[in-house]
Amino acid sequence: MLVFFIHGVNTTNSNYANVLTQKIKQELHNNDYVNSANFYSSFWGNLFNNKKEQTVSYIEEDFKLACTKHQEYEWLHDDIYRYRERRSQFINNFLGDFLIYQNPERGKEIRRSILEDFNRFKKDHSTETEIHFIAHSLGSIILWDILFANTFSKDDPAFLFREQLKHLDLASITTLGSPLLFLKQMWDIDFSLINLLLNEVNRKNILRWINVIHSSDLAAYPLNAAIKDEIGSKIFFCDQYVWQDANGTEKALNTIGKSDLAMVVGAEDAHSSYFYDNLDGAITSRLIAYNLLGKTENLKKRCITPRL
Repeated sequence: MLVFFIHGVNTTNSNYANVLTQKIKQELHNNDYVNSANFYSSFWGNLFNNKKEQTVSYIEEDFKLACTKHQEYEWLHDDIYRYRERRSQFINNFLGDFLIYQNPERGKEIRRSILEDFNRFKKDHSTETEIHFIAHSLGSIILWDILFANTFSKDDPAFLFREQLKHLDLASITTLGSPLLFLKQMWDIDFSLINLLLNEVNRKNILRWINVIHSSDLAAYPLNAAIKDEIGSKIFFCDQYVWQDANGTEKALNTIGKSDLAMVVGAEDAHSSYFYDNLDGAITSRLIAYNLLGKTENLKKRCITPRL
């Protein structure tokens, strides 16, 4: 079994999936899986950091210019352009990565980097034939492009990636915190493209795809209603909800009726919580293990994990 991760925004450490990987391995063991399970965390988060830093430097330069020009407001400068640190974090951690990937050439370079990682992984485990993908956040969009998109030029790494899949058994996909539904509306994504790939690649069974959504993750959307009429019988799909509080502050604010503040303080933790060494990560790893093992009956039984 080969399990290949593609990360999303705000990922600066190539070890981002280590905790989740260990939890998945433990869940596989708990389910009496005795064969080899090999994991690889592809990493493109260090590409184009200079572009995000450049954007922040432009903002700082213009802010300082305004402050210099209006010394009469010296004690109010921080109020003229509010939340500067938070804005810079948003650019570096979230918006920057998303916009960088939308640039055709930079997106192509990111897909090329992931293809190179995939080829190394496959070469290191040349006797393994079963492949599973786990993609988080923007990574689910990248995975969509790599596997299914039909708008790229013929020399795009996505097509080379698909050629490699013809030598493997494409078994499962797990998306975590995915905004694919939102982007379906933006780009008019045609989910029936899944059927075209499945007609070309090897499969021992139907392709299994679960979409895991933390209830407080503002970037995560269910997909079933959007996808069910466009996919054929060769795919099993279901949404799964991780119904927990993202952190103690969110829980406390919701308890006193401050839901708007709770949403703000919970959203960032929720978007990353699939990888945490906590209850969210434990639930996520259990759902992934079911998907890897083909235990669709466990997934069909319920789509909401009981709240604890």
